[in-house]
This record gives sequence, C-alpha cells and structure tokens, in this order.
Amino acid sequence: GDRRAAAVWREAVDVLAAGLVTAVTLLDPRTVIVGGGLAEAGDVLFVPLREAVRARVTFQRVPTIVPAALGDAAGCLGAGLLAWDLLSAEVASR
Repeated sequence: GDRRAAAVWREAVDVLAAGLVTAVTLLDPRTVIVGGGLAEAGDVLFVPLREAVRARVTFQRVPTIVPAALGDAAGCLGAGLLAWDLLSAEVASR
C-alpha cells in the first residue's frame, strides 16, 4: 500500500520491459525466461511485465514470459555442476 514503493516497482517493471523488448527485437525469442530471486515475485511481477512488454512491441512477436523452473536455486545448481565438472576433469587428468 506504500505509494512510493508502488512507484518504484512500476518503474522497475517498465525498465525491465524496455530491456526485454530490446532483446526480443534483436533475438526474436518465442519464450523469455525470468529467473533468480526476481522470479519468486510471481504474478506481482509477471502480470504487469507481460502487459508492459505487450504495450511496447510494435512489429515483433510478443513472447511468452515465464518464470524459470528452477527459480532461485538455478545459480546454486549451476555452481554445483561446474564444481562437479572441474573435479571430474581433475580426476580424469591424473
């Protein structure tokens, strides 16, 4: 209910939408996946973000915007897999 917090959130969503539209223009993806802690916001983020992207596109196809399946755990899982690969390469080189 805080007006200032709501204004900051709207501005953040607008800036994110502008960046996504730039990426959509350059790369033409069918799906945009938003991950990390930001994706944990759920509909509070995704509903206005989808609307803001839809309002900005002109000739581009509007992509489907979805949260990452791994959510906030993606970074930790990626780091673990990288460590596993590095350890496997170390053992294989001996």
